[in-house]
Amino acid sequence: MSVSVIVPTFKRPDFLERLLASIATQTLKEFEVIVVDDNSPNKNDYQSVVEKYSKLFPLTFISNEDNRGAPYSRNFGIQRAKYDYLALVDDDDEWLPQKLEKQLKAFQEGPKTLGLVYTWADIVEVDKNKRYAFYQGKINGHARKAILHECFIPSPTVMVKKEAIFKAGLFDESFPSCQDWDTWTRIIFSGYEVKVLPEVLTLYHKHGAPTIGTSPKAKLGFVKYYQKHFWKLLIYGEWRHLVRLIRLKLKI
Repeated sequence: MSVSVIVPTFKRPDFLERLLASIATQTLKEFEVIVVDDNSPNKNDYQSVVEKYSKLFPLTFISNEDNRGAPYSRNFGIQRAKYDYLALVDDDDEWLPQKLEKQLKAFQEGPKTLGLVYTWADIVEVDKNKRYAFYQGKINGHARKAILHECFIPSPTVMVKKEAIFKAGLFDESFPSCQDWDTWTRIIFSGYEVKVLPEVLTLYHKHGAPTIGTSPKAKLGFVKYYQKHFWKLLIYGEWRHLVRLIRLKLKI
């Protein structure tokens, strides 16, 4: 059993190098890495990073012909993955050494309906040189109501079965944000279970660079999620989200 690691990136070769350095320390050695650059202007800087790490593990670097966004880049990488298990991560995050090995073991020991394994994560505040707990989830199994209540699965911690994400329909490229929440929701409602590894195996780096979560696109993403999953939210009694949908629609 092997893993395909999918990494979208844009104008951050220094962050990408930190991530690739953490991937190089993985105790699991059977993996490939597919980096999809969203048409960054600093191609020479990327080339230096790719040349360095392609000597350490199988590394494919793909550059989009134009800027298409992270969901497109993730889908582009997923469609080229060799292996049946996909580890998804952004270029500004980092993994601890046993992450891939422990997640793959969870799949090996789990039921056939297990479609997604996620881990605990810590935040690292780069400017303040601080690290503290970010997410310590406890949700396992058939998590339909839980995923509608909130996005409890941190994106850079995820390993997912390729069959599960293809059955769900890959990432929705029309989403300006919340595309991870939407994808996990569709995977779970396709009949797959989830499992958490209650151990910090992922580091989420908080930095001053632009992020989608602090932009106006974040609100649009929530609106799209609420509209797309409206009937699910209604059936499972997630009234607070439906009230928020009305409030957001009035503001947009």
